[in-house]
Amino acid sequence: MLRKPEKLKQGDKIGIFVPASPVRDSFRQKGMAKLEQLGYEPVEVDRILARQEFIAKPVEESLDDIQHLLNRIDVRALWAARGGYGSNYLLPHLKKLEIEKPKIVIGSSDVSYLLWYMLEHFHMVVFYGPMVFCALAENRVNLGQLQAVLSGTEPEMKIEGRVLIPGRARGVLTGGCLSNLVSLIGTPFFPEIRQRILLLEDVNERPYRLDRMLWQLDQIGVFQKIRGLVLGEFPDCFKDDREKEGFFSRLGDYLSGIRIPVLVDLPLGHSDSVHTIPLGIEVEMDTSDRSGLILRENAVE
Repeated sequence: MLRKPEKLKQGDKIGIFVPASPVRDSFRQKGMAKLEQLGYEPVEVDRILARQEFIAKPVEESLDDIQHLLNRIDVRALWAARGGYGSNYLLPHLKKLEIEKPKIVIGSSDVSYLLWYMLEHFHMVVFYGPMVFCALAENRVNLGQLQAVLSGTEPEMKIEGRVLIPGRARGVLTGGCLSNLVSLIGTPFFPEIRQRILLLEDVNERPYRLDRMLWQLDQIGVFQKIRGLVLGEFPDCFKDDREKEGFFSRLGDYLSGIRIPVLVDLPLGHSDSVHTIPLGIEVEMDTSDRSGLILRENAVE
């Protein structure tokens, strides 16, 4: 049984950390203002605008930031500032973290690495959602759905999508950024996927690269082990709708023999209307009713 964090309330403090690429101050100011508009109090780690080459901070400092926010009793959630690149360097060191009581941890894209580790090794529900100085700052977030998930006001929720392969499935949800998942093949950090519903999304990847990554997952038996597959919108991956539909059609033919339901075009991660998806809770796919991913339980207590 995975541990659930406490629900978020108006006025709660949110710890913002930078586990990957550096942030820009203009996005920082917009993200901070949006958190305050939502009724939360943002608390930044030290040196939030730090920059060293293509990552924000040295691994040791990022790890200390995360531990500091976990230790602070008055900080109720940890929210990644942005993705980009660099969270993978945390993986060999995350075992040093001490998490006595789970807290809400939100991120996506490159922060998938951190979420998967916390889900599998600390057995805690985590949240694949918008980041403060990215989608939140750019107003690319379904704010009502975000607050409903974090406050636990809607124990059952449906995230709409389209049916690629019909069917029914139920299981614990995992997943995140496709290119990040593929990069973990052959490492000791590849997350558990057996009997899970797998969520995958990405951005700025041409169709042949998406195809190659999905082929890699197939070759190591991923699609034979999962109960269902949920795919995002893949923005900026296709030159037009025709190319996108052709890709999904080919993918449907490729996966049809595996006999698992597949949904596509869910607003995840890099979407223009990012939804916040708890990883580690039980979800359901049922394409006989309206298409969508059904969250069957609260992710917070």
